[in-house]
Formats: sequence, structure tokens, C-alpha cells
Amino acid sequence: MNLDEKYRAWKERPLPLNAPPDFAGEVMRRVHREAGQRQAQWNWPGVLKCFQQNVVLQYAALAVAAAAGLSRLWLIFFAILQP
Repeated sequence: MNLDEKYRAWKERPLPLNAPPDFAGEVMRRVHREAGQRQAQWNWPGVLKCFQQNVVLQYAALAVAAAAGLSRLWLIFFAILQP
């Protein structure tokens, strides 16, 4: 008996499961219920719209990004030029 025949015999044997007839439906209902409870915390279109309309927030984000970029450059130069 080669491996293919063994696999077919294993696949055709009856499975001793006592699953109710609506087992798959119950699992899917639980999955959908959990997915509904775990919705995203951020409303990204709303955040982007707020960011687009608020100029002060844009300048603040630009200042934070510039400070982060300059500090990164300073750290790189410090690491390279350190004796």
C-alpha cells in the first residue's frame, strides 16, 4: 500500500464527531459578534478631515516632524563623529 492509497483510506474513514448540525453557523455568528465589538477605534476619514481643516494642527504636525528629523540628523552625526 503506497502513500496515496493510505491517504485515500484515511480520508474516507468516518469521523467520530458529535457536532450539532448548525455548528458552522454558530461559529460564524460568534465571529461576527466579536468583530462587531472590535471595530476600529479611530475614524480615519474624520481625523483626516479635521487635520485638513485645522491649519494650526497642520503647523504643529510640521513642527513635530521637523524636530524629529533634525534630532535624527543630530544623532546620526553624533554617532559618526564621536571618537
